[in-house]
Amino acid sequence: MFKSLVFFIVAVLSGPCLVSAQAANYIDNARPTARVVSSEAKAEAKRLYKEGVKYGLAGLFAQAAQMFEQAVKLDPQNADAHFALGHAYFDLQQWKDAIRGFERAHELNPKDDQARDMLVLARTMAHQGPPPSNKPRVQPPPKAESVQVAMSVNPPATSVNSPATAPAKIENNEPDKVNAAANDVALTKIYRVGPSDVLDIRINDSSVPQSTLFTVTPSGFLEHPLLVEPLQVRGLTVDEISTRLESELKRRALIENPKVSVGVRDYASHTILVSGLVRDSGTKILRREAIPLYVVIADAQPLPEAARVTVVRNESNETFEIELGHASDMNLLVRPGDVITLLPNVTQFVYIGGEVKLPGEKTYRRGLTLTQAIISAGGVTPKAKEARLGRDDGKGFLVVTRYKLKEIESGKVQDPLVKPGDRITIRE
Repeated sequence: MFKSLVFFIVAVLSGPCLVSAQAANYIDNARPTARVVSSEAKAEAKRLYKEGVKYGLAGLFAQAAQMFEQAVKLDPQNADAHFALGHAYFDLQQWKDAIRGFERAHELNPKDDQARDMLVLARTMAHQGPPPSNKPRVQPPPKAESVQVAMSVNPPATSVNSPATAPAKIENNEPDKVNAAANDVALTKIYRVGPSDVLDIRINDSSVPQSTLFTVTPSGFLEHPLLVEPLQVRGLTVDEISTRLESELKRRALIENPKVSVGVRDYASHTILVSGLVRDSGTKILRREAIPLYVVIADAQPLPEAARVTVVRNESNETFEIELGHASDMNLLVRPGDVITLLPNVTQFVYIGGEVKLPGEKTYRRGLTLTQAIISAGGVTPKAKEARLGRDDGKGFLVVTRYKLKEIESGKVQDPLVKPGDRITIRE
């Protein structure tokens, strides 16, 4: 549903951001005189609006709603932000909040027919509830005016990180692969608190003059006035922290039937670094344990000359090399600590020698197999029987794998893929 909001988001990377100017021209006569909004507040509201759209594109509607809420607080006259806020709540099926957003958007811009139509639809849903699952969901027409936020990177229909690729038949070690894929998907839906995160902790929804904000210490502890000693919260979700606080308050009988609500006000612990051929480089903060690479790339706004990306995983020292044009690979999950670098398209090579007719340096292309590399070297001589494929293991050591050419030719052994920098020697 949310995607209809961005059908008209133009991905022109070389041009300036196209911000709708109509919303600022409407005066809200039905309300008290609007307060003067500083240029800094308007700029921040636009930034938050863009962030919200990106979260909406990734299907993270709750996070999108948070961004839009902040945007309309900073700039109450921003009709686009109010419309987007209503859209996010509509996708969350929170009809009252959706109605609030669409009402305000329509008040600010009475000529916005889509805001009016969505308001009617939200009111209908509030009274009747969502349609049965066997009926198609109503898709409103795209909003005609929006803002350019980033290059659109659409996820593929299936992915190695998606349950859709789970095999129908499970054999040997396949259950482990399915479980790993399921765990990866779960990481995109949770957030585990870390050092420097700011938590909003409210007990029994009581309004007290004291601040409800608490910063997690560098060692991962929460210090709260109702706790005898700091509570280790690093690695816990907000629900787990709530449960532990309630248990502690019950144990000490400080509050009868305590109900603790914990939320993350400021995210700080989950950082990644994006560099290279992008407009918006630098440190980024994740609001999930993992997010797809295409979301990170879209947020960073790659330059036209960017053709590939490397992801260095800090926790395992792995390096992933991905071409931007291969959508299935772009679903790789980015995790805290990862370093993402966008690079230009460069010519890469493999090296082949021994019993071939045209030995030497050969141009590498994605998907190149050993047999294809041999053919590019003019084929083998009559003496050729074995191929030795040498590959750098990433630590400076050469690992050599041997293949019988007849076994590959007969189909007994799979034709192996070649990687850039491989050294192939054909022996007797």
